[in-house]
Amino acid sequence: MHNYKITIEYDGGGFNGWQVQPGLRTVQGEIEKAVEEISGRKSNVICAGRTDAGVHAFGQVANFKSRIDWGDERVLKALNRVLPDDIVILECEEVGSDFNARYSALARHYEYRIYNARSSIRRNFYWQYPARINLACLKRLSAMIMGEHDFKSFCVRKSQKESNLCTVTKSHWTKRDKEYTFQIIANRFLHGMVRSLVGTMIKISAGFSEEEVFEELLAKPKRSEKVFTAPPNGLYLMEVAYEIE
Repeated sequence: MHNYKITIEYDGGGFNGWQVQPGLRTVQGEIEKAVEEISGRKSNVICAGRTDAGVHAFGQVANFKSRIDWGDERVLKALNRVLPDDIVILECEEVGSDFNARYSALARHYEYRIYNARSSIRRNFYWQYPARINLACLKRLSAMIMGEHDFKSFCVRKSQKESNLCTVTKSHWTKRDKEYTFQIIANRFLHGMVRSLVGTMIKISAGFSEEEVFEELLAKPKRSEKVFTAPPNGLYLMEVAYEIE
């Protein structure tokens, strides 16, 4: 049995998230159909981070096990030939049998994009927010996220885990013209965490709450009505880091 690691780019707008759901179009479902079509057998495709409906990826990583022994390049071309246009396999390589895209990952890198105006072209790939944004405030708030914290305040309640601790190694806002971009890298993420962080920071920067509210949400973690969740279409999974062999 061969274990294939694939790096995937997809436009999440046409999917009900990553995970297979009966009767719904999902990224995992489409890739598993493609693997079955080229190999003649069903395979479970495991990803590094399950994205929600509408969330995009430039560098999602997944793995699947199969009996096909064609070489990396041929497997990549075969998958892309049968996949829909909104999913592309960027890389394919055979890895050791113990590699697991989720549990072998050391860090995930997400990016969130906001356009500070209305735009018909960008509407599916940015959060259109044509209101006041205070960049200096955003930078102060993002600095608070650095390091290890309990992010229970920024996790969807139904999916909260025994441990909500995450270690953030990058948290930074940038601005170019009307585009605001938030970059965050951490060892793990909770469900809805990035969108909740972004939405809450934006609302505070716009004057709806005080900066101390954000500090308290980190210091005394609990889900609160003061947490605002940004829409999914501005979020991208950029890259997943693994130990270099």
